[in-house]
Amino acid sequence: MVLKCTLSVLVCSLMFTLAPSQLLDNRCYLDGGGSAVNFFANEDITVGAVVGSLRVLGDPGKDIVLTLREKDSPVYIAPGTKDLIVAKPLDKEGLIGPSAVFVNVICERKFSDEAGIIIPVNIRVTDVNDNAPMWIGAPYKLNLSEVTVIGTRILQGIRAHDLDQPGPYSTVEYQTLPGPYSDYVAFVTPLEGTLVLKKYIDYETVQNFTVKIRAQDQGKPPKYSDTFVTIRVLDSDDQNPKFDRDVYYGQLLTEQGDIRVSPEAIRAEDQDRGIRADIRYSIVSSNGSEDELNFEIHPNTGNIRQTRALAPVQARHSRTIVVKATQVDNPDRYALTTVILSPPKGVETSLSVLSVQPPVGGAEFVRGTFYATVREDAKPGTKVSQLTNHGKGAEENVRYGIVGSPLAQEQFRVGPSGEIMLAKPLNYRRTPQYSFAIESSTPGSDRNTSTTVVIDVLPANMWEPRFRKPFYSFAIEHPMHVQQLPMLVGRIEAADGDRTDELSFVLKGNYSNLFRVDPYGNLWLVSNRTDLPVAMRLLATVTDTGTPPKSATVPVVVKLKPETASLTSNLLIVNIVVACALGLLLIGGFVRCVYRRRKRKVSSAEQIVGHGVGGVPPMKHGVDSSRFLLQRADQRMPPSMHTSGRLTDCAASSTLGSDNQDFMDHEGEAPRRPQIHNTRALEREELAGQNLNHLLLQWQEKYDEKNNGTEDMSIDDKLIVYF
Repeated sequence: MVLKCTLSVLVCSLMFTLAPSQLLDNRCYLDGGGSAVNFFANEDITVGAVVGSLRVLGDPGKDIVLTLREKDSPVYIAPGTKDLIVAKPLDKEGLIGPSAVFVNVICERKFSDEAGIIIPVNIRVTDVNDNAPMWIGAPYKLNLSEVTVIGTRILQGIRAHDLDQPGPYSTVEYQTLPGPYSDYVAFVTPLEGTLVLKKYIDYETVQNFTVKIRAQDQGKPPKYSDTFVTIRVLDSDDQNPKFDRDVYYGQLLTEQGDIRVSPEAIRAEDQDRGIRADIRYSIVSSNGSEDELNFEIHPNTGNIRQTRALAPVQARHSRTIVVKATQVDNPDRYALTTVILSPPKGVETSLSVLSVQPPVGGAEFVRGTFYATVREDAKPGTKVSQLTNHGKGAEENVRYGIVGSPLAQEQFRVGPSGEIMLAKPLNYRRTPQYSFAIESSTPGSDRNTSTTVVIDVLPANMWEPRFRKPFYSFAIEHPMHVQQLPMLVGRIEAADGDRTDELSFVLKGNYSNLFRVDPYGNLWLVSNRTDLPVAMRLLATVTDTGTPPKSATVPVVVKLKPETASLTSNLLIVNIVVACALGLLLIGGFVRCVYRRRKRKVSSAEQIVGHGVGGVPPMKHGVDSSRFLLQRADQRMPPSMHTSGRLTDCAASSTLGSDNQDFMDHEGEAPRRPQIHNTRALEREELAGQNLNHLLLQWQEKYDEKNNGTEDMSIDDKLIVYF
């Protein structure tokens, strides 16, 4: 009994000793439960930073041991702690480090024979704005013509790529940076890499330029990259040639030969410096065919040659030759200049004509008034004309001065040799003519002479015509009034800065013949068609009357209202219906004519049968055709006649149809009528039958003559139809 109690006490003591150890040994388990640990780490975390601390029950170094199963892991566990430390850089894009980390932590209990517990640890790397956009294919270069229209997309496919994860950090926006030429181009939208032209470019002003552009993401703060777009401007043929001088001077020759031109040789060049087209020179006749006979110009060098000696009358006057310089590749591009040729030395000039560069004499003017002309666009310093004096010699020191007109003194000056020079720019609208006196004096002499000079200012074509709008669009408002021509469609407004210039309009296009523009710019519809389209596109060109004339062009669109377009289609349908109706009327008329002709033939045959009772003409050949006639009569005789036996010959059978109605009408009265009536009726039938028999015999003779006695049943059929 004592032994049993002792054993019971020992067993209980052992149970109480072992039970707490089994219940309280929860080391290596996660605090709060779970079987794995998750951490988040930004990709910009530095090496050596703590990612997180493991929530493992137990004290590392005392009762548990924490180790990593992976040997080459980007993280490690700090000794004696539960902290995970970054050992290598992390990168969400996976470029300089892993984009995610997955490791296994082994937790072992001390003083225990049980195996260690494996705890999975997942470290997720989050994105940060650590990458700037990178340009693809930069820097960019392109060639652009100077005539490119504003708004044209000049460069597409500009692209920059951001390596950050999809989202605001990788969304790229484009922009042009401020600079000398940043106003020439712009992006269509910040999110699209397409450049458009914002401003006209001129090759003569700039041949190439560079614009700086930027690509940046939407991070805060954003990251960006810059690059350059280099644009090379291509020259286009948009400039006319230009002479070095507006006026050249020379002297007529007494004989044929080359004329020396001053102040320099005639020369023109294309203002399109990128093209430099070849120039050809020609003389534009200003005196009819006379200039073409007396002068010629070398097409390449511009040297003027006098081809024959001038008559004495012609040599007394100065000559003005108009020289034209034309581009070889584009005849529409040309320039004009004038060459003034003075009379030869020793030839007297007219008193009323102001010659150029004549010999200068003493202090006496040739009597009379000098007249000269000058263009409005002449530059200061241009030689307008030169006075002609008559004196002892050119070696005398003669002084000239303008008197009597302060305005002329400001505008002109007279040189020591009597040349009248332009001092200030001219304005035709302000002063179209200058009239003043020039006085000459010789030192040491009290005698002064003066002459009157009249200078007319010629209006130059300073301005090109300009339209008020870059594009004109009109609509025909009232479709029912389209037929009331001419019809005012709208007005094309144009103006010219030159006061004396008049404007004229010309229309071009497929439908230009339907419209007309008067000198005031009113657009009229002068013709109409049923197949008008909904929109008619035209080009309106306005030209002034200046020298040389200048012009401008603008597009014009004339639209039809929907009801107008439907009206034109309805007119087309009406025309088709009318044409069909006329065709039916023509066909009906033709059928009616054929029918009436056939009817007239039948009526003629009936008249022959009804009126041919006078006698039977003899047969031509005397051929007995009784067999033929009796056969046709048998075929035509009704069965009732065969049964009654009343008629047995051809004559009776032929008249049965015509007089049958009389028999039927009087059949009921037959017993009461006299017997003589029946006899007369039979006599009339026999006479008509003889006439018909005679006609049939004539047809038979003609048929036998034509076919040599061969019988054709179709002729019989025709006769039966006719009779």
